[in-house]
Amino acid sequence: MKPECEHVIERLGLLRSLCDFNPCVIGTPPLGIDLPTSDIDIAYSAEELSQFRRCCHKNFGSLDGYWCYDSIAQNLPAVIVKFNSMGWDIELFCQTIPTEQQWGVRHFQIEQRLIELDPRLRIAVQQLKQKGIKTEPAFAQVLGVDGDPYLAMLELEQICDRELKHLISTSIQ
Repeated sequence: MKPECEHVIERLGLLRSLCDFNPCVIGTPPLGIDLPTSDIDIAYSAEELSQFRRCCHKNFGSLDGYWCYDSIAQNLPAVIVKFNSMGWDIELFCQTIPTEQQWGVRHFQIEQRLIELDPRLRIAVQQLKQKGIKTEPAFAQVLGVDGDPYLAMLELEQICDRELKHLISTSIQ
């Protein structure tokens, strides 16, 4: 059995060794909707992506499956680092915009808020995830939200808790 997500984060120093990059743990384990195949996701921000890349290589470059590559997200450059440790796949994501403005962090925050408003949502989303549906599409499907699920989730940020509760209650019977 693999260790708890928090233990892995602490043991590897994923927050401590990269604290200068404003880390934010996101993804399904902290939401309680993870599956045995779920990974650990952490978002970071850096003015210079090369600094993040160097720091990751120094701290994690020797770990199993280490891979670092450039990407584009929100039409901005990003660095993605992946590796395996203690039975977990780990993904570190860094952009030059503040961590709290990154879509992954914003998705995580609205999903966390929705689950806090109605914990039944956790079970409904997890059931869809067990069928292979990704997290944001699963939330959108449960809530009956149309269109691009990644954009739709961001639109929910602006809705007050009362309206979100109503949306959830009409979606989950």
